[in-house]
Amino acid sequence: MRAVLPGAPEVLVTVAGDTTLLAAPVGVDDLAAAVRAAAPGALVVGSGTDLTVYKGTGDARTLARTYDLAAAAGWQGLAHTRMATESAVDAEGCHPFSVGPDQCLVHNGSFANHATIRRELRREGVVFDSDNDSEVGARFVAARLAEGDDLHKALRLLCERFDGFYTLLVTSGDGFAVVRDAIACKPAIVAETGAWVAMASEFRALAGLPGIDRARIFEPEPETVYAWTR
Repeated sequence: MRAVLPGAPEVLVTVAGDTTLLAAPVGVDDLAAAVRAAAPGALVVGSGTDLTVYKGTGDARTLARTYDLAAAAGWQGLAHTRMATESAVDAEGCHPFSVGPDQCLVHNGSFANHATIRRELRREGVVFDSDNDSEVGARFVAARLAEGDDLHKALRLLCERFDGFYTLLVTSGDGFAVVRDAIACKPAIVAETGAWVAMASEFRALAGLPGIDRARIFEPEPETVYAWTR
């Protein structure tokens, strides 16, 4: 790995389950390119300067112990468990989808026209890692952010372009946003205080948070983008 990085710097390697974390004092794109050159069969599941992504299959509690999530620290966290309906049960189809720098997307629902948008993005040079419909949404959002849109505008454009039913949560290097489709049949609840904001599919996932009794709790409205920045 060092041999293919500019300046041959030290690379910190941490293995957790099926995920190998790499850190080095080089640019994010340089590190990702080095990984692909050194291990052509490896799947890069995320990259950034302020991001760690774990993807795996199995019991959620077992995976949490494998990744030592109880000891995790940071200003933002995102987790997702899913019943596979649009792709195989493998690491490629697992959430979150992190396809842009310091970005993650999780999705509850189904995009009806994902195959059409996948073909359009491929014609623009976008490469996909899976057959999952959620990855199409993630690639669309990443493309809009790369063009200079903020999360709010990127998700408004997604609502205009994608058909289906969905609740989406997307994180970036400076915040996160939530949006639901026009029918809003997939559950979502937000709790907001002066110190933190949290979103989940069910209230019981938020019930143990400190200060939850003083939080503003609401259900996001259909096709309304809610965005927060730090």
